[in-house]
Amino acid sequence: MALTSPGVEVTVIDESNYVANQAGTVASIIIATAQDKTSGTGTGTAAGTTSANAGKTYLIGSQRDLVSTFGNPSFYQTAAGTPIHGYEINEYGLMAAYSLLGVSNRVYVTRAAVDLSELANSTSRPVGSPAGGTIWFDTGDTRWGVFEWTKSSDTFTNKSDIIVITSATDLTGGVPKTSIGAIGSYAVVATNVSNPLYYKNRSNAWVLVGSTSWQTSWPSIAGTSASPTLTNNNSIVLNGTTVTLSGTTVAQLAANINSASITGVTADAVDNKIEIYATSSAASDGSTTDGKVILANGSGTILTNTGLTAGTYACPKIQQSEHYSVPEYKTTDTTPRPTGSIWIKTTAINTGASFDISVYDTATAAFTSVDAPLYENDQTALKNLDTTGGKAIAVGTYYVQYDVSENDTVTYKIFRRYAAGILEVTGNIDAATPLTGSEQFTIQASAANSTTLTSAATVTLSGTSLADMASDINAANVANVSAAVTSDGFLTISHTLGGSLILKDTSGTPLTDAGIVTTITTGQVRAGNNSDLIVSNWVAPTHTASATSPSADPTADRYWYHGGTEADILISDGTIWKGYQNVTSDARGFNLSNTDPAGVIFSATAPSTQSDETALVVGDLWLDTSDLENYPKLYRYQVVSSENRWVLIDNTDQTTEDGILFADARYMGDTSTDIVTGTLTTTKALLTSDVVDIDKPDPTLYPRGMLLFNTRRSSYNVKQFKSDYFSRTNFSDTTLYPTLPTEKDAWVTASGNKSDGSPFMGRKAVRTVVAASMKSAIDSSEELREDARTFNIIAAPGYPELIPNMVSLNNDRRTTGFVVGDTPLRLAATGTAISSWASNQVAAAVDGEDGLTTVDPYLGVFYPAGQTNDLSGNTIVVPSSHMALRTISRSDDQSFPWLAPAGSRRGLVDNATAIGYINSATGEFTGDNIRESLRDTLYQQKVNPITFFNGVGIMNYGNKTRASTPSSLDRINVARLVAYLRKTMQETALGFVFEPNDKITRDELKEQVEQLMNDLVAKRGIYDYLVVCDDTNNTPTRIDRNELYVDIAIEPVKAAEFIFIPIRLKNTGEISSGNVAAANAV
Repeated sequence: MALTSPGVEVTVIDESNYVANQAGTVASIIIATAQDKTSGTGTGTAAGTTSANAGKTYLIGSQRDLVSTFGNPSFYQTAAGTPIHGYEINEYGLMAAYSLLGVSNRVYVTRAAVDLSELANSTSRPVGSPAGGTIWFDTGDTRWGVFEWTKSSDTFTNKSDIIVITSATDLTGGVPKTSIGAIGSYAVVATNVSNPLYYKNRSNAWVLVGSTSWQTSWPSIAGTSASPTLTNNNSIVLNGTTVTLSGTTVAQLAANINSASITGVTADAVDNKIEIYATSSAASDGSTTDGKVILANGSGTILTNTGLTAGTYACPKIQQSEHYSVPEYKTTDTTPRPTGSIWIKTTAINTGASFDISVYDTATAAFTSVDAPLYENDQTALKNLDTTGGKAIAVGTYYVQYDVSENDTVTYKIFRRYAAGILEVTGNIDAATPLTGSEQFTIQASAANSTTLTSAATVTLSGTSLADMASDINAANVANVSAAVTSDGFLTISHTLGGSLILKDTSGTPLTDAGIVTTITTGQVRAGNNSDLIVSNWVAPTHTASATSPSADPTADRYWYHGGTEADILISDGTIWKGYQNVTSDARGFNLSNTDPAGVIFSATAPSTQSDETALVVGDLWLDTSDLENYPKLYRYQVVSSENRWVLIDNTDQTTEDGILFADARYMGDTSTDIVTGTLTTTKALLTSDVVDIDKPDPTLYPRGMLLFNTRRSSYNVKQFKSDYFSRTNFSDTTLYPTLPTEKDAWVTASGNKSDGSPFMGRKAVRTVVAASMKSAIDSSEELREDARTFNIIAAPGYPELIPNMVSLNNDRRTTGFVVGDTPLRLAATGTAISSWASNQVAAAVDGEDGLTTVDPYLGVFYPAGQTNDLSGNTIVVPSSHMALRTISRSDDQSFPWLAPAGSRRGLVDNATAIGYINSATGEFTGDNIRESLRDTLYQQKVNPITFFNGVGIMNYGNKTRASTPSSLDRINVARLVAYLRKTMQETALGFVFEPNDKITRDELKEQVEQLMNDLVAKRGIYDYLVVCDDTNNTPTRIDRNELYVDIAIEPVKAAEFIFIPIRLKNTGEISSGNVAAANAV
């Protein structure tokens, strides 16, 4: 602002630029954890473990903040409580971050998009969680309340061993197959919503309990004499009908009874004894139906000879009632009942019926049990659950109706309350005049606190419109029932108490014409048993009837670590891949149909017989289970030098007839069975199956005799669920794939193969998947590359596979940090093993357990692993970076990044109690203090030893980087000094961008740089320095290009790693006389 009149204007120009202090040691740690873990606070889901937040970088300020965000670190144990050391799904990174936050207050944590819980060993196929509200009718825990009567002892027997059929494949025409169950068994067909109960009679036929066929399965009268000799023309009287015998045998007597056509009465000869059957239609007086038979003698001695007794007998009966309403079936009761009569005890007391129904709650991720009492019908349920008529019954209330067809057969149907409050059903017709005048229907309605419906009221249509019908219903004056037409022209019928209605067309089809039909989508209208309609808020819900909880397909791309010992191996016949035993002469002339009947032999020692103890034959296959680290070691039994022996197959040979290919080929024995819920074809059955999936390897590209190890079906690897995998999206070429399989989903191997064609198996398969996800988390993260996130240490504890990715990230961040790398947990403490790994003698393509390939001056690798405790106090094994991270942070707190975080002053390890490695053969931790000879080997291989010294403890005893050539940057302290300078100089120079490129600017910049260098000299970071920023290095040409150069030369301080102390012995008096020469400097 300019002054226009006398005054004073004060301005301030800030020229107090200085070099800002850098933040202390801040690490960025890449981790893998289980998904949707419980927060460390004990409640809720840890936000950092949700799938939505995978790959997100969190700034964590405390241990509490860490476990709240990612949950407590998980380390697995066996069922016996033994820690599983080196398990690939232990949460090493999270544990290291927790330990580091004990001495630091800033750590960046990025979780990879992998759910470690999916990678736990499982022989069972994974499934997904069902949708919220899924109803499970648990047939395994349901009691059916079936009690069978025995007349001879006047007792009931609880039939608790009822067969429950949940698959249509077990039915023929809706009835259980005769191959299921023994005679006398009971079975519920749970695929039918009415859950009918069947009985298997002596004819091996299943009959509906309560039906006529069931009644004729149990005799009302049975003779006691076998094979009696009867007199021709003798007679008996049944319900007033005389039956005259036309022969001398009980078979002829049964035929004569049946020929008499007595209503509801039949007979049969069983075990040469006469049996007489009665059904409910029998009439003892010959005309009135009462379900009884009066047996009397006619002429002769038929009754005496057959062991029959004259009298009145009743048919078998079904009574469905509460536990306190006991059937009167005894011989002393008014109407005794025969053996086989049934009591369905409808209340749970004393092992009565109890239906186990649960509803899935997504909030708790569990099924929640609901009450489901048994009632005869809707109105009985209403009376028992709400004496006011039904309005007060909550949505989601359940009841089970028994005798659904109201014909004294045994059925059970589940109902759920659709709506609370009044009953209101809306038709689906909105035509102007859909009705026909004068047609009629009747209405019955439930009443409050009553099981009885109102008398049927007849409604006669006075017109053809829905409004006429509504008016006619209201005029019928049925209690609590009303009707109206909605604003958009549909008829609604209501029960104001929330009760139920029975509607029945008696003339024409007025209800159908008005749209009151069973197809109404709410389900409030269902068919009754007398050509009527039941209108109710009780709706039959869709549910799953099974002994195991319902599930859904796994989520897309879900992992499965397929445990167990299964192997499906096919063989090429030169044209197609064939089941192993379908080849009678392979490329070696072996008849493979004679090989082990169970397929591949799994054994820790070389088998001497087949699995059925018969002799071995050429072509038998053996998988050695004694060396799971190198699984699969597959041997073939064959002739070598005229001797049969086991020959190891080369897993890296994918070109010769003696080789083996590892690839996905098939899962089921067909292409239509559901791969998640379908019955799994055994690998034994696959031996003689040539069925393969369309994504199989092309057999024409491989020689006859080559084996195909089917990784899709075989175990001990990691698979991934691919929804709609076999679709035209993925297999678009109709020439190559003219038809697609019916089952579109697939399990696809995710762990893959090594560069030599052999597969990643077992824990290495899991490791490959986890490492790939963690690599992706680094490589794809923009957040980790943002300047706003300032960190100077990068680590992925437990995974040396991530070293190149972390180095790449550091390079993307202008090499302003330092990478802390791990050695394998199973790297043995021997010079040979360490040299082989560190120098990559096996020529591994990438960093990992096989070898170390990356060289970079801003990378430090540490050895060995450590032993400590998790948050629960359990002993665990942790990677070397777990110790190195905390040691570096503590060193920086005590001094500066350019001082080596090693030795007894700054390298002490305080978060491990022992050091060593995991024995690959036993899985046990082997302690090793890292002796001097081993330290020499480690240092020569540019690996920093963590060691133990008596009287001092565990400490980092190395300062080497993985620099490719000898230079100052082959030491950690110098590399971190340079990284510090690079970051500091970037921030210092940033303030001069767009300033005039003149002497003033150059001098100011040089001054600030020199301030920094002087500070480093004072803090023992450098010995000396030189800064040039003038016209000697800022030439006119550079200035014209808008460039400003600051050339800096430094002499970094070196750490004293090798201290030599020569001691010279002198004669007496020589020292005092000055006759001492110093040791020569080299």
